[in-house]
Amino acid sequence: MISIKDFTAKATEFYVIKRNRKKEKFDINKLAKSLINSGVNYNDLDQIISEVTTKIYNGISTDELKDIVYNVLKKIDKDVAENYRRGVILKVRTSEKEFEPFNKEKIVKALIREAGADKETAQKIADEVERELKKLKVKYLTAPMIREIVNYKLIEYGFEDLRHKHTRLGMPVYDITKLIKSGSRENANLMYNPESIHKWVADETMKQYALLAIFPKHIADAHIKGDIHLHDLEYGATRPVCLQHDLRPFFKYGLKVDGTGLHTSVSKPAKHPEVAIQHAAKVMMASQTNMSGGQSIDEFNVWLAPYVRGLSYERIKQLMQMFIYELNQMYVARGGQVIFSSINCELEIPEFLKDKPAVVAGTTRGTYEEYEEEARLILEALVDVMMEGDAMGKPFLFPNFIIKLRENAFKDENKELMYKIHKLSAKFGTPYFINMLPEWQEVNTNAMGCRTRLTSNWTGNPEIDTLRTGNMQWYTLNLPRIAYEADGDDDRLFEILEERLELLKEALLIKHEITLERLYVDGLMPFLTQKFDGEPYYRYDNTTKTFGFVGLNEMLKYHLGEELHDSKEAVKFGERVIGFIREYADKLKEETGLRFTVTQTPAESTAGRFARLDYKYYKNQAETVVRGDLNDVETLYYTNSSHVRVDAPITLGEKVKIEEKFHPLCNGGHIMHVWNIESAADPDVLMNITRKITKTDIGFWTYTKNLSVCNKCGASAGGLRDRCVNCGSEDVAKFSRITGYLQNISNWNKAKQKELEDRRLPKI
Repeated sequence: MISIKDFTAKATEFYVIKRNRKKEKFDINKLAKSLINSGVNYNDLDQIISEVTTKIYNGISTDELKDIVYNVLKKIDKDVAENYRRGVILKVRTSEKEFEPFNKEKIVKALIREAGADKETAQKIADEVERELKKLKVKYLTAPMIREIVNYKLIEYGFEDLRHKHTRLGMPVYDITKLIKSGSRENANLMYNPESIHKWVADETMKQYALLAIFPKHIADAHIKGDIHLHDLEYGATRPVCLQHDLRPFFKYGLKVDGTGLHTSVSKPAKHPEVAIQHAAKVMMASQTNMSGGQSIDEFNVWLAPYVRGLSYERIKQLMQMFIYELNQMYVARGGQVIFSSINCELEIPEFLKDKPAVVAGTTRGTYEEYEEEARLILEALVDVMMEGDAMGKPFLFPNFIIKLRENAFKDENKELMYKIHKLSAKFGTPYFINMLPEWQEVNTNAMGCRTRLTSNWTGNPEIDTLRTGNMQWYTLNLPRIAYEADGDDDRLFEILEERLELLKEALLIKHEITLERLYVDGLMPFLTQKFDGEPYYRYDNTTKTFGFVGLNEMLKYHLGEELHDSKEAVKFGERVIGFIREYADKLKEETGLRFTVTQTPAESTAGRFARLDYKYYKNQAETVVRGDLNDVETLYYTNSSHVRVDAPITLGEKVKIEEKFHPLCNGGHIMHVWNIESAADPDVLMNITRKITKTDIGFWTYTKNLSVCNKCGASAGGLRDRCVNCGSEDVAKFSRITGYLQNISNWNKAKQKELEDRRLPKI
């Protein structure tokens, strides 16, 4: 048999007669390329070319040459022979939307580069994939199709680790179509619009990435099974959660919304109150693009007080109206949302700020103690604006409006303003209250989002501990499942609890290291890392890393046979469980120097997810305690955190006595909800309740009034109504507080809608 090398040396003597009768030198490389594109195995190439070359002669026609090649191929691989006769070439549609011939060397290079395979393994897999592709009768291949076959071969040969690294992320066409047509209800604050569709698709890819590339398999599996919940997985690789802002650096040095001034216009320090208001909104807007959770301004009315000196009350009210509308109409947050915003306000200038220089227009003018009257007017104006609602009479959904109640809250000088605040509670249920009177609340405490809490017990400096920092991340324990697995054994219950805490600790430390890298190595969040007076704006070292939990009530019901409202013994055991988590966090704080805390998880979707998974995997146990309709698993839910269940047959006083036990333990965030106050929406009644609550250990609470607003005539009425009380229209929007913020209930998931149906007002 003549060798290819020998034939190549003589190839200049051979001519092929083309169909147009022109002569062309025979090119063995052209023949080889044609054979490869038809799907010939590289190992068969020499044999085929050698046999073909023994049959050709000088002056052969192209048709005769093709017949010879076809007949030779037919003896080796009929499918390839047919590909050659039809002129079929294996083409690949690439991610750049181009077509190119299949080249198995690209598989080899990808396996080495992406998965860390050795050359021999990569070549073996590529050869196998090529053989599989030749059997396919398709017009063209796609890169995802080839990758799927590569991954299949990796699994077939036992290379699971390589497959894990080489896999492709994304969503099925069906799921994307479903999102386009009907959206998602995982987050009630996320409206159905083109931006949210893009976010949902991107989120799914990033969630898959986090579970494959960020967290080790045992943590990812624990999340998928429902032992734990890793919140904000879509941002696990890129962002921290929430931030409590201080406006003074921006009022002193100006505003760079990109953090550098290289990509956007730079503002000088605000000289006029209108500009200061806009800057306050833009600070939260800019930070929201760097973070996954809520944006809050602590001491909001204090920072703005110097800017409104000398203005009439009507002018101040107009400024506050502008601010509120900015936050409710800027669709700039992730996926076309408004900013998930909060503001913390003071009735008086707090002691720790009285002697601090008042920053205004790039300079300072006296101290904040001198602006107490202006701060009070700002707070009153905010109350009045929120009392009026929007142009249709609906409540403003943002910002979460938080009032700090310090020692003088109920003094005569604050009586009128306090009454107004409770009048707003009676009308819309808008305000939240922080009880600053217990000693464990420290010098300063603030809240943001659904309940995330910072207090001045980290370094002892209230500004360092509570301003320009926030929650890095919280991850959550499934408490009822621990009870199912412990099966009545106290010792085993706490062993499992510690094992699950170890998982959360590992996950939080991974997120901590990743966030450090994104902030200070990759420079991904320049707004947060921009410097003022040589210090980064974001005090990342002071952020909280937080253990959350869901379903304490159901854990107790299964483990003890009693719920929180049933007995003092149940409450004491609940304290023991949450106390164990707090002790674990405190010990970890000492060991690592990081700010580990405990929070009552809001669980907008997690309370339902845990219940559904437990009903699937622990059905016999779960069906005895899970809440919702067993005939519709989508409605199943657990009670949030350490709350008593929403329809517990107790008085408000009894509810307070139970839930106050857990607020000092949950130093990373807590809340008490007083649901469905529309039947008792009297400002005097609510104000009296507030006075009593401040004498307890309840640290943070809100009164929730359900509300129905007619989309036709704009009339609003308390309660969840199917028909307008004014015009009779059935086109009615219904609002309530889902976990920590007001939203239209049509956007809620079915589990939270079922919880809403179950809620009742304890006897007052």
